[in-house]
Amino acid sequence: MKPKHIRNVTLAALGLCTVGATLPAYAATSASVSVSSMYLWRGLSLSGAGPAVSGDFYFNHDSGAYAGIWTSSEGVSGSHETDLNVGFAKKFGEAGFDIGVYEYLYPEKQNCTMTVVAGNVVKTCDTTSLSDSDASEYYIGGSFGPVGAKLLINTEETKNMYLTIDAMWGSFGAHIGSTMNKDSAAEYTDFNVSYTPVTNLTWTVSVASGKGAVEKDPLFVVSYKWPFDVK
Repeated sequence: MKPKHIRNVTLAALGLCTVGATLPAYAATSASVSVSSMYLWRGLSLSGAGPAVSGDFYFNHDSGAYAGIWTSSEGVSGSHETDLNVGFAKKFGEAGFDIGVYEYLYPEKQNCTMTVVAGNVVKTCDTTSLSDSDASEYYIGGSFGPVGAKLLINTEETKNMYLTIDAMWGSFGAHIGSTMNKDSAAEYTDFNVSYTPVTNLTWTVSVASGKGAVEKDPLFVVSYKWPFDVK
């Protein structure tokens, strides 16, 4: 389980950014809801063959500080994930940088089974605390024009990192990500290309390769996003 001080720092920073909304500088809030044929994460489908629904709410301050919350289902398993995010980003012409932290939160889940004992139905439950797998990642990124790169570092295991490079050209996008792990057998690289034929509708093809690649076949994902401003 992640040290509690990491969690407390993240939540405190989230609160400080929210307080920033009272400052005279310009601030904006935005939100969106998305549906996808699967929960695609770093070349993996976290929802199996099932769809996923997600939503987010972000606060952006003129200073460059931002804070947000994102939550998603994980398909047919019925579980879900909630991410907290705080950071600071600035643009200087075509160049920009972005630093921050992600906090990944999971609920507690009960696994119950029904058995028949001496003609009676007996319900037995084991509580599995998915919160034990909560995780945090620091990140630092940079961009120039349509190309951006970001390095994410696990707060507990600093040898576990994820490096991503992304680019957009009109309606087309390209991504390459490298999962680096203290256990080299878990390392792999994922690639995907995306196409947005109309606003907010995106088609994605993802492939992964390497010793740690779980998905051996290409993944095809279609998603639609409804963004809206929050006044």
